Amino acid sequence: MQEPEQLYRLFQETFYKYYEPLCKYAFTIVKEPHSCEDIVQETFLRVWEKKQNLIGSEELTWYLYTAIRNNCLSFLEKKQKTVLGEFNGQEIIETPGERPPVPTNETDYDTLLQNALENLPPKCREVFVLSRVSNLTYKQISDSLGISIKTVENQMGKALKILRAYIRQKQGFPVILCIFLLFLTS
Repeated sequence: MQEPEQLYRLFQETFYKYYEPLCKYAFTIVKEPHSCEDIVQETFLRVWEKKQNLIGSEELTWYLYTAIRNNCLSFLEKKQKTVLGEFNGQEIIETPGERPPVPTNETDYDTLLQNALENLPPKCREVFVLSRVSNLTYKQISDSLGISIKTVENQMGKALKILRAYIRQKQGFPVILCIFLLFLTS
């Protein structure tokens, strides 16, 4: 059994280590920054409530990413029910946006990358984000999602192929280098 001060310190370290990557991961699913922050904070609240069992354990990373994924999916399900209730079941049709302008700064590249990520199939996007944004190993991703390491490898290969094609189509080859350099430095 750990001392309360030690638990608090471990919780604080865990929070600062995982908060931003978990928000980024949640954003890939929910696409609403404030909702993502709420989901991550609620998840950390549950971790604090279960502190004896989770804080400092080896399963914490797996638990956090799985909980975030499940909480995001629950959020989207509730949101969909709310929207359908507001429109009395009428189908909502979104019109496609205009082609994005040529990126001129890092924010534009981030937007281009976000648009490219939205073109990935959901499972592919999830694996890619866990690997490149959250810096999880293929083994950790495999454990978190309950899939084989080979499936993780295949999904990553598929994601990279789709991202390269999208970016090449939208902006040209040099942008690809810039975006992947961003991944190497973050």
